Amino acid sequence: MNEVENITVPNDVRPTEPLLPQGDMPASADSAAQDDIAASDEAPQLHIGFMAFDGNSIPKLGVHIGWPGGEMLCRTDANGCLPPVQAPVGAELTISVERFNRSYKEIGKCLMPASDGVLTACSPNMVFDSRAEKHDGKPGDAKSRVPTGQSSDYGDLQPVDGTAPVSQQEPNVQGTPTSPPPLPRSAPKELEGQEWVGTKIAQIRPLSPQARQVTVKPPQNISGKAAAKQELSEGRDENGNPLAIVTQKAIDWWNSWRLPSLNLWGGSNASTHGGTQPSTPVVVDSEMTAKVKALLDFAEMQSSFKYKTNESSAALLALMSAGKFTHTTDEKKSSIPLGLCYKYVKVALSRCKVTDGILAGKKLIPTQSDADFLDMQESARRAGPALIAKGFSDVTIEVPDPRWAAAGDVIIYEWTDSAWEQRKKKKNQPNLPNFGHIDIRHYETYISDHMPPMFHPRWSDYQNIRIYRKVFDPLPTQRIRAFLRCLREFECQEEHNDEKRYLMTAYPLPHSGRRMFSGYARHPWATVPNNMHPKSTAAGAYQILHSTWREIVDNKLIESESFTPEVQDRIAVMKLEDRHVLHLIRAGKIREALEVKTPRDKLSLPSEWTSLPGGTENAVRRTQNGKPMDLAYLMDLFNFYVEEEKRKA
Repeated sequence: MNEVENITVPNDVRPTEPLLPQGDMPASADSAAQDDIAASDEAPQLHIGFMAFDGNSIPKLGVHIGWPGGEMLCRTDANGCLPPVQAPVGAELTISVERFNRSYKEIGKCLMPASDGVLTACSPNMVFDSRAEKHDGKPGDAKSRVPTGQSSDYGDLQPVDGTAPVSQQEPNVQGTPTSPPPLPRSAPKELEGQEWVGTKIAQIRPLSPQARQVTVKPPQNISGKAAAKQELSEGRDENGNPLAIVTQKAIDWWNSWRLPSLNLWGGSNASTHGGTQPSTPVVVDSEMTAKVKALLDFAEMQSSFKYKTNESSAALLALMSAGKFTHTTDEKKSSIPLGLCYKYVKVALSRCKVTDGILAGKKLIPTQSDADFLDMQESARRAGPALIAKGFSDVTIEVPDPRWAAAGDVIIYEWTDSAWEQRKKKKNQPNLPNFGHIDIRHYETYISDHMPPMFHPRWSDYQNIRIYRKVFDPLPTQRIRAFLRCLREFECQEEHNDEKRYLMTAYPLPHSGRRMFSGYARHPWATVPNNMHPKSTAAGAYQILHSTWREIVDNKLIESESFTPEVQDRIAVMKLEDRHVLHLIRAGKIREALEVKTPRDKLSLPSEWTSLPGGTENAVRRTQNGKPMDLAYLMDLFNFYVEEEKRKA
């Protein structure tokens, strides 16, 4: 955690493995390249916009533009436009877009024009995912009537083939003034002499006669490759019903277009259930899941190695590559920390090829000061910029807190002032820096140089916690959401509208006489005098007591003093952790979670929520059709909701 990395490989230890391949996502902007492309006022600019299949612009899309000696990494604005690209005339531009799993996909190449230009990239294809009722009958000819793609469907990026498709006009080589191209028929008359750039308007500059300009036939699709044909799984099921299942859900390059007018995929206008929902859909394939499991398996095994303070990450990795690594898994218990969390995480990320090279192994930019670089190398709390440079994304705002983090997420922590002072006294180092902590989120626990015996860190020691993501598996989070839906079903079984469950109370409120409250500003019993409180102040989707909410707010375990659905969800997950079952929920071990007992030999989870199987109120719980809400029902309900959460993603 507090060692300074020496990234020079010792002379007598040379890795035998090849260097790690360059990742899809660039590590950081090259300042030298930025100097190269710093152009004068006369330098040409290429305006690039991105349009969805439905004709709407795509805001906040991550885009990487690369060319020999330079690159640009940015996001589209609200109008789907990038900042103007300034690159050497004739340079080959490679355009890649960010997928939901944070990797980048190349969608096309073009050449930098000799004069100002405009380029619009549009997704070429879409496949609708729909359901149909079963029916009996004979096979039809629907497949033969599926329309096939036309060349005009695939966008207008020009391929690079030796001639420069810089513009659609010939330069005026005689030196006479060049007239602007005609406006589209739909353009208003008052815009004559101007050009549309996305939804912005820019004055047209006379074309500079610097390159021969020709028009080339567009490629077959926007990536320049032949369009992949959709394969169908055909036949009939055991009942004789016809089957036709598209094996790939979406084939456009952004991988999930949404038609706002139809709201086919949900979004800001869609009705959501639950207070905490994923803000961004994700695409996680088997390859990424395998990477996550390989990372966690190695990190778990590594937690039983006892690295020495003077063993650098580079030296350890070199020994592993050379087959000369001598540490064994019986050197220490995995639950024992060594104060070397940063080193262990660096080795795990590099060894499992999650990072290209060692985290914080070199300066982010040439102008980074030596002092700042040294602090980034030795302080885990400063690992954020280094993670970003290695292709991670900061997802702190998307994740309620580390309890909800996906498997594979990297979490960095800063010591609180009190924890910092304790460490100074313990080590007798008054000037000890605030090194903080770093770990990797496991399916059940957290891993660094150890795995905490309680399956979670001691939260009172940390502040300013941030979560970073590159390779990840959202399944633990999906299981949490699924179990919360089960809890709402059991606790508020009489209310069938899931959204209204967040507004329920166990007893009527004095001012309204109803068992529903109308606002989320505070717990509904917070404004009622204590002498007017009923037998139970349970409220919300998880029937949280006023005293529980008050304790969490007073201890600042949640930033807000409200009682919104999101706050209710977070408190419920905190209670799952307090009951020592959250790690089991994340692993999908529901039966085991219900069997965990308190020190007084009582069932822990049913003691918190008595409506659950094993609780005192469960015997009277019935479904709408009169069936008991027993363990079998809970398991079926949980598995059903897990699959629904997967479909949402």
